[in-house]
Amino acid sequence: MLVVGPPLGDLVVPDGTHARFLPAFRPYVRPEPTEQGRFLVALSAPLLLSLATFLLVRRRPRISPQAQALGVLLAEGTAVVLVLVCFVWQAHTRYGLKYVNPPAPVGWSYFSTTTLLAAAAFAVAASLALGHRTVRAGLRGLRRESSRRRAAAIGAAAVMTVIWLLHAINSDSSVANANASLTFHLSFTLDEAFAVLNGLTPLVDFSAQYGSLLPWAGALAMLAFGKTLLVFTIAMSALTALALLALYDVLRRATRSATVALVLYLPLLATSLYRVRGTLLERDTFGTYFGMFPLRYAGPYLLVWLTARQLERRDGRVGTWPLWLVAGLVLLNNLEFGIAATGASVAAFLWTAPLDRRAVLRLARALAAGLAGALVLVSLLTLLRAGVLPRLSRLTDYAQLYARDGFGMLPIRDPLGVHVVIYLTYVAAIVTATVRAVRNASNRVLTGMLAWSGVFGLGTGGYFVGRSHPEALIPSFSVWAFALAFLTIVAVSNRVSAPAWRPSLAAMLVLFGFGIAACSLAQTPAPWSQLSRLDAPFDPEAAASGAEQPLVPEQRHDTKRFISSIADGPSRFVYRRGAPVAILTPMGHRTADAYGVVDVAPYTGANSMETEERVEATLDALREAGGNTAIVSRGVDPRIFAVLDRNGFAILTTTGRLVRINRTNVRNPALAVWQDRVLTKWVDTHHLHPQALG
Repeated sequence: MLVVGPPLGDLVVPDGTHARFLPAFRPYVRPEPTEQGRFLVALSAPLLLSLATFLLVRRRPRISPQAQALGVLLAEGTAVVLVLVCFVWQAHTRYGLKYVNPPAPVGWSYFSTTTLLAAAAFAVAASLALGHRTVRAGLRGLRRESSRRRAAAIGAAAVMTVIWLLHAINSDSSVANANASLTFHLSFTLDEAFAVLNGLTPLVDFSAQYGSLLPWAGALAMLAFGKTLLVFTIAMSALTALALLALYDVLRRATRSATVALVLYLPLLATSLYRVRGTLLERDTFGTYFGMFPLRYAGPYLLVWLTARQLERRDGRVGTWPLWLVAGLVLLNNLEFGIAATGASVAAFLWTAPLDRRAVLRLARALAAGLAGALVLVSLLTLLRAGVLPRLSRLTDYAQLYARDGFGMLPIRDPLGVHVVIYLTYVAAIVTATVRAVRNASNRVLTGMLAWSGVFGLGTGGYFVGRSHPEALIPSFSVWAFALAFLTIVAVSNRVSAPAWRPSLAAMLVLFGFGIAACSLAQTPAPWSQLSRLDAPFDPEAAASGAEQPLVPEQRHDTKRFISSIADGPSRFVYRRGAPVAILTPMGHRTADAYGVVDVAPYTGANSMETEERVEATLDALREAGGNTAIVSRGVDPRIFAVLDRNGFAILTTTGRLVRINRTNVRNPALAVWQDRVLTKWVDTHHLHPQALG
């Protein structure tokens, strides 16, 4: 990593940004080619270790039992010490937060001392209990469950999933009491769905930040049941619930017991929805941040469920094209998580199938057919909707901004911390899958899921490596707990099947990690309090520290007229339903949909326009649609006004005149205040008579 990382990073991510960032965003531009190169080395290391293990075993080296025992003891002892040091050091881990506003704390105690002690006590108690004959017999008997007990376990998993997701449901009234973080992120994810309702098509004339396909689900739900925040949050929470229950079914197939799967699933559920901030009532999790659940995670979790179902079959096939069709759709929804999920499913089949040329070619053909089929389906969708084929460059629109140009990146300042523990868990999952594959272990689902969780975890780790903010590590808790669940199955199975009780440090370390995940159940929400939260009266004190951006369009007639009317000449403004406008404010697409016009901006407001190129792309889209009027919030970066002026736009003043601003004084332009709203109206002086009016 130290030697190969820098040149590899320079090769993959050439130095220097390719974008003209607006001044307000420039302090957050920190390219990290060296760190990205080292991440690629760390990503490949477990895979190379697995390959080396496979090749070494084929040579059948002779190693004395004493050397084996000493090697195992040293490896396990080193792992235990490293993991404990990382947990102790978590509050002292340094992050590159110099450019974060407001500055975050240097350390971040994800797990309290009480949690760590409870997890250690659980590991010791479980290890001792597994040595008792009665406990072993009871665990073996769990697989022989009745249909009634199986139905009860499945029902309990569903009920607990619903209870845990109640906190993610909000209405247009309840969100007024929410904190600023929740409403800020909702202004992006909700507006992506409204962009679809407002006539835009992701992958064609709109760049989705989180998912290019799943916003259709939220849009269709609102189209069917009403264009409200309540409908949207219920739809998103329902998708999250299905994704999490898919993990439960994967655990059920791996353990062959609905009851055992429930015991493993509940800590996984709680850890996936780990509280980031707020109270137990008004909490922020990555279940309320729909950009992660479900827009990024739902597709991969559906794919792992299909992969497990395929592995459960006894015909030895390595996956049929319909499975890879879903993989292609996951890729087209979110490229970063889609690549990780597709690679993980490929690994699951490679680790469980005979490695002969015929099997690999069959897998390659099925993969190619599935991916091609997904592209055909999405192409048909965009042709029917917009009359053009998808522009796949929009898949990487945000990835280029972050990964290549370095926007929002933060370095990892300290090699120690919980992120190292999570990385080692993925390594352990991959290596354990390799050992099981070499030994031809009978449970193909368990072997494949170990490989899947490890590879997917490594692939999605780039989310934290790029922006190494302490909060950015929490999204990985879900797949981390998923990998821990399968390692726990292996650890417990080995202890139960052993002729005598032989506790190992590795097994106790796995049980310690599972105990940490189980402690997250203490955050279980009270369902009655969550239901009452939806009907809670407006709290002015909560609102004072809450929503920074309005989620509901302004209902005043004069505001509607100001936003939705477009210029037809130098002093005449008219309204026509469906007319194109560019709204550079939060929730612009929802506002346009409510007012009967079309916001042609290919991004979710000015907060997603970090560069001059994105502002110019919005103005180009306005002209292509035949429009000439833009609405800009007064609080945007002043450089946007200069871009508007450069493109021939003039600002509307309170006197009704169109005035070109002074380019030498763009930081303090004379802004028009209309009806006490901090909005400004700009008109393209090169096209005063819009084509959209005929």
